[in-house]
Amino acid sequence: MELSGKTALVTGAARGIGRASALELARAGAHVVLLARSTDALQAVQAEVEAEGGTALALHGDLTDPAVFERLADAAPAVDVLVNNAACFATYGPFEGVPADEIERVMEVDLLAAMRLVRHVLPGMKDRGFGRVIHIGSVAGSLGGAGQVAYSTAKAGLRGLMVSVAVECARQGVTSNLLELGLVTTERTSAAIDPAIRDALVRNTPVGRPGTPEEVAWAVRFLAAPRSAYITGAVLPVSGGLGLGLYPEQLG
Repeated sequence: MELSGKTALVTGAARGIGRASALELARAGAHVVLLARSTDALQAVQAEVEAEGGTALALHGDLTDPAVFERLADAAPAVDVLVNNAACFATYGPFEGVPADEIERVMEVDLLAAMRLVRHVLPGMKDRGFGRVIHIGSVAGSLGGAGQVAYSTAKAGLRGLMVSVAVECARQGVTSNLLELGLVTTERTSAAIDPAIRDALVRNTPVGRPGTPEEVAWAVRFLAAPRSAYITGAVLPVSGGLGLGLYPEQLG
């Protein structure tokens, strides 16, 4: 129960990595604030947390809506752990052919909302001398992603945000880190990623399989723990080794 007495805010908490992270943080003793757009799914996650003996608050809202920050301030005036997980994809295809509104939506949700949330929670974290900012990134942010320029750009931006906040807040008890994900099986990735691309990613992953939301959630819990206070500005790969080396399976 290393997070007993702490409040954790998880965005995109209705399913997938967000849901798994919320459950894992609750198991560590945190009171979990669940933020997403899907009311029914959020309430289901809240019920799961409570069924395991934890406490959670479901907060329905779109991160691109400024009003969500007012509701967040009322519902969770003190946030000790922030998990920036909410994300969206644009249509796969050449950059010049992707609709401009989809590009803007990706940048708003995947990067700008994360920046606004960090800015929102930092003053309280600094005052209390404890804070954990954890971004859910992607290998696309460092390796690039053909057909997903907006998503790759936003995830690369998260890395810059993470490092800068780590430097700025290190002496005030606030850490800032990023999980760099490979292919993780979620409802969103299953719907958005073409099966041929999924197969290619698996072939290029040394462990030979996609990751699970629970494996990502365990890394979230590790970085959120008070005992991880000396880890900041770090990019932790949770990727099964995607992007490492050359090996025969890549030729399949």
